[in-house]
Amino acid sequence: MTPTAKIGLFMLIALVVLAVFIFEIEDIQIGKGGNQQLITARFPSVAGVDRKAAVRIAGVRVGKVEEVRLDGVEAVLELSLDSNVQLHEGASAQVVNMGILGDKYVEILPGNPGTPMLAPGAELRGTVPPSFDDVMRTASVIGDDVKQVTASLRSSVGGDQGAATLAEIVENIRELTESLKVLIAQNQANVNATTENFRAFSATLRDELPLIAEKMNRLADDLNEVVYENRDNAQASLANIRELSEKLQSTADNLNAITGKIAAGEGTIGKLVNDEETVENLNQTLGSIDTGVQALEESLGRFDRYRLDMTVRGEGVQEADDGRFAFGFDLWTTDRRFFRIEGVDTPWGKTSWQTEVVTVTTPDGDTETTVTEKFKTEDKLAINAQIGYRLFPTTQVRAGIFESSGGVAVDHSVLLGQRPLRLTFEAYDFNRALADDPHLRLEGRFYVTEHIFVLAGWDDPLFDRTSSVLFGGGVVWTDEDLKYSLGLAAGALN
Repeated sequence: MTPTAKIGLFMLIALVVLAVFIFEIEDIQIGKGGNQQLITARFPSVAGVDRKAAVRIAGVRVGKVEEVRLDGVEAVLELSLDSNVQLHEGASAQVVNMGILGDKYVEILPGNPGTPMLAPGAELRGTVPPSFDDVMRTASVIGDDVKQVTASLRSSVGGDQGAATLAEIVENIRELTESLKVLIAQNQANVNATTENFRAFSATLRDELPLIAEKMNRLADDLNEVVYENRDNAQASLANIRELSEKLQSTADNLNAITGKIAAGEGTIGKLVNDEETVENLNQTLGSIDTGVQALEESLGRFDRYRLDMTVRGEGVQEADDGRFAFGFDLWTTDRRFFRIEGVDTPWGKTSWQTEVVTVTTPDGDTETTVTEKFKTEDKLAINAQIGYRLFPTTQVRAGIFESSGGVAVDHSVLLGQRPLRLTFEAYDFNRALADDPHLRLEGRFYVTEHIFVLAGWDDPLFDRTSSVLFGGGVVWTDEDLKYSLGLAAGALN
């Protein structure tokens, strides 16, 4: 071979080696460019990651970084992955160090295999581990804290005061050890006694265990003998059980025969079951009974929905020697309608004007007639019989008989603090003989508790003869209170 040929061959080999190095360094893959898949990953920072950096899954290289670019304040990596890499929803990426001082690469977490695959061109969200600078910054903060702690220790322990404190601590430890030594010495006898008790217990257990085991064996032998001796009785019991089962079988056969006759229409029960006319009449009868029961249930249900309130009240009347007393019931048939029946003992009774004519004959035979008008009061029990209707949650109206005369009323409730105040206006006795104006009554009733109230008001303000201020109070028992009281009374009588 000529020298020229040798030089040419050497240059050819050098060029091949150089090409191999270039392909390895630049990571050029011949014939695989069309089989790669491209995805993007967005990171807050990719410090230390450059083009051609490795992309790995579970530590295995599956691609490389094709491009690094800045998008706003975030870094975006274009990743080239092998075609056989499968990424699922929930996949993410992170920047990882290859060892402590190794290069950085991109680690991909492919996601849960049970979830759908990522669409082509999807973007992964990336995270960045703490950098060396972050570690140094944290170490610096820790160092500052350590400095502060040592400074505190130096200020607390250093100097004469600190030495005195340490000496006091050492003295306290010495006194504690002395106390412990004395305590142990004082309780040495108790400890020895406890140890001796355990030793005696273990010795007793060692001696008694064989006896207990022997007694258990003897008990087992006695049980075997009892079972052997009562074998005949056990066999007789089994024979009785067998005889009883045979009788039960006979009873079942008889029941089958009876039910067969009923199904065939034999006998009274069979005709009742199989005769359609009889069955229809029976169904009609049962239907009538069911209708009656439903009507009774509806009547009882309506009665159960009724609510009964009982009220007892007394009033002092300023212009009368006696007071007004009332006792009655409010029957609520619905949530909005009620009926009121009350007996009222009023101080005025039944009032009227009475004309009195007195004729006197003088000794000389002349007559003198005197006519006088007297205000007459009859002590009679008045009646309240009214129907009420609730217009609004706080307002209700009443109409009917008020103290044995016709009238109307309005009740309105307001809250005074946390308790209700009921304001009442009543007008009745429109055709009374004593005055042209009706009898008016203004009343305010404040409920001190749910059942006790006090009242004040103005009675008959338009008629001077009976106009007066009134005040008093009363008690209200609800339906449940009455039931409870009646139950207590019945229990006391029994």
